Amino acid sequence: MKDNIVIGLIAGAIFPPIVVNILIESVNEDLLTFSQTYFENVCLLAIGLNAGLMWVVLNTFKKDRIGRGILLSNFGYVIAFVIYFYI
Repeated sequence: MKDNIVIGLIAGAIFPPIVVNILIESVNEDLLTFSQTYFENVCLLAIGLNAGLMWVVLNTFKKDRIGRGILLSNFGYVIAFVIYFYI
C-alpha cells in the first residue's frame, strides 16, 4: 500500500463513525433517549480506537504518512467532540 496522507485522512474519517454506528445499533433505543452520557462515551471510545488504529499503522506497518493522516482526522474528531458536548 502506498504511504499517502490522504489515505490516512480517509481511514481516520471513516473508522470512528463505523464504531459509533455499531455500538449505537447494538443497544436498546431507550438507553439513547434517557441518557446522553452513553452517546458521549461511545464517541469518546471511537476516538480512542482511532488513536489505536493510528498506533497500529505507525508501529506495525511502518506507514508514517498514513499515521499522520489518521492523527489529523483524530484531531478533527476531538475538536468536534468538545464543541458538541461541552460548548
